[in-house]
Amino acid sequence: MAFNKDEMNAPSWMDNRFFEQVLRQSERDETLAVKEVRLLPGTKPGDHLASVIFRALVRHDKSPEEVSLIVKTLPTEEGMKKDLLKDGYVFETETMMYTVVVPAMHQLLQSVGDHTVLGARLLYHQKHPVWVMVFEDITKQGYDMKTKQLDYEESKVIFAKLARWHAASMFLIDTIPDMKKLNKGVYNLFEENDTFLQMWQGNLETLSQVVLDLPGLEQYSERIRNVKEKIFKRASAIYNYDPTSYVHVLNHGDCHYKNMMFKRTDGKLDDIMLLDFQMSVWTTPAVDLIYALYNTVSIDTREEHRNELISFYHQELIECLNKFGYMRKPPTLLQIQLEILKCGHLEFLLAATFVPFMCVDITEIMDMPENGEGFEMDFTDTAKLVDSFRRCYLTPVYVKFLKKNLPKLAHKGLVDLE
Repeated sequence: MAFNKDEMNAPSWMDNRFFEQVLRQSERDETLAVKEVRLLPGTKPGDHLASVIFRALVRHDKSPEEVSLIVKTLPTEEGMKKDLLKDGYVFETETMMYTVVVPAMHQLLQSVGDHTVLGARLLYHQKHPVWVMVFEDITKQGYDMKTKQLDYEESKVIFAKLARWHAASMFLIDTIPDMKKLNKGVYNLFEENDTFLQMWQGNLETLSQVVLDLPGLEQYSERIRNVKEKIFKRASAIYNYDPTSYVHVLNHGDCHYKNMMFKRTDGKLDDIMLLDFQMSVWTTPAVDLIYALYNTVSIDTREEHRNELISFYHQELIECLNKFGYMRKPPTLLQIQLEILKCGHLEFLLAATFVPFMCVDITEIMDMPENGEGFEMDFTDTAKLVDSFRRCYLTPVYVKFLKKNLPKLAHKGLVDLE
């Protein structure tokens, strides 16, 4: 298995002394002494972007059992990832989420007899001299990653969890008004980074060329090319607070199936744990709903059960708000659907840029190194990137998706912008 290159060698400060500090705090024992630490890469290439992750296996004198920890920090190697995250905003956001918002959500849910767990336990965090967060390793509780998008029953679990998350944020906003300051989502970050922006615009250019060779879709080529710059500004605006929206919630912001872990017993799904709260943003719930429909739910599930999932989400949202004793007027199902339609350009953008990569394994489009070696995508090699991405657009699964859905999106007016 290959790993992210920047996770192959841990920084020097990640030593026995550091983990002693972590465990003394989390275990509330100032006499605890760390005996040994083994550090391993935390993720596979393509699993995440906005951080560097290690798994630490720690032995200490207070227990015969090895402790497994997940350590998340900022990139140190020069490059696009470091540039994208250099202001520390994503870590500021995630720290607030784990130390203030999510604990308050858990307390609120438990007060009405709902024991839903929204995120893993944060054990330690610091800002200086480096940004770092240390979490419990929930793989030890039976959670693991999933290699493909969700079926209908799995999707219902995540839409129910989003409903609880959103409802809790609506109830808590007067208590935690700082949630409104979370105003920078995925596309706001992309818009701030020229390399990323040019790469995604290049993908739209590739798509505009691909459709020329697909009978019946040729007419969309020029329209895709014409919208490739405007669409990112529109997506960024969707992530901003809009006072005319029917409802506002704190969105997870990056509701992708790779930002989740799954727990099963005898093959039956027990729970889905949300991860990575770095992109949480206060805006319309359409952000999470659209993102989940395209980046979490499988193509077949979305096409067969889209409106059922949205209706199910709304039912769960209203039920939660009623349990909390929410005093304001809750959104209607029609208003939720109207929010999704109003933000529909995000659907086209995800369909045109993210969905192609859901149709392949990264090993099918990238030359991965031998087992145990580090991999880093070279964003400066434009020709190689274009060739790799083009292969995604030409996979039979995506071509089938495109033939069925591109006309639908166009007929809704989502392929064009003034």
